[in-house]
Amino acid sequence: MELTAHALRYFVAVAEELHFGRAAARLHLATPSVSEQISRLEKRLHVDLFERSSRGVVLTEAGAELLPLARAVVEAHNTVEDWAAGRRTAMVGTVRVGAFAASAAPLRTAVIAVLELEVPGIRVITRRLGLDRVLAGVRAGDIDVAYVPEPLPSPLPGLRTATVARHRRVLVLPADHPLAGRAEVSIEETNADVFLTLVDTTPAGDARWLVDPRADGSSPRRGTVAADFDELLDLCAAGKGLSIAAEPAVSHYTRPGVAFVPLVDVEDAGFALAWRTDERDAAVLAYVTRARRLAAQQRLTPR
Repeated sequence: MELTAHALRYFVAVAEELHFGRAAARLHLATPSVSEQISRLEKRLHVDLFERSSRGVVLTEAGAELLPLARAVVEAHNTVEDWAAGRRTAMVGTVRVGAFAASAAPLRTAVIAVLELEVPGIRVITRRLGLDRVLAGVRAGDIDVAYVPEPLPSPLPGLRTATVARHRRVLVLPADHPLAGRAEVSIEETNADVFLTLVDTTPAGDARWLVDPRADGSSPRRGTVAADFDELLDLCAAGKGLSIAAEPAVSHYTRPGVAFVPLVDVEDAGFALAWRTDERDAAVLAYVTRARRLAAQQRLTPR
């Protein structure tokens, strides 16, 4: 048996209680277990620490000499455990993540997995928000970080951003549309169709996502303005128009009446991570660091 802090803790409990039963109750152990531990300790030290009789338990001279030393060791062990607990607690926290639709969904999943391995204790809560609420939520402190499609509005006072994901764009269309069964589609094949838009999309973002103007100089026809992406999909399923999304939407928003077909002649969609410039929370900074690291591993250049 090694001389451990736990063995000395048992000894201190019995020495202070002078009763194996009370010491066991204090240690939340069975009395025979405590008695056995003390016997092992005495064998390890080659000395009797207690005199046992029908009248009770009394410290021997050696036991009395050991008691202050054992108390010091137990106290030091408690101090180390408190320190370790404090270190763990320092990194425990919650990161509130805001995301528009399926923005950078594969990266968000990867970041959570890495945090579980590298910084256990951090809880990540993800909320899907409209474009108008995502950046405003970070700035107001309602959420800690946000994933948003590019291009971003400019300027963005109080916020830092980094491009963290790029995904192929897909055409969103009614399942009975003539193009729905295709393996891929050219954007020029949709020039006669009506496109659904989102209420909070910036003019630059709207133009980029709908590819306006097209190669022939024409602009896509715009139809109903949806309040959010879920409503946009409902309108699409009802035959009210088409739209364009990033590829992660295919797995995150599958529903009856809607089809997704890859676009072959438009640039990939970029997504940025945003967080407060003055952010000091350790959990949030740990999240941002790992998101940017994973993005760099995908050969993306931070903004």
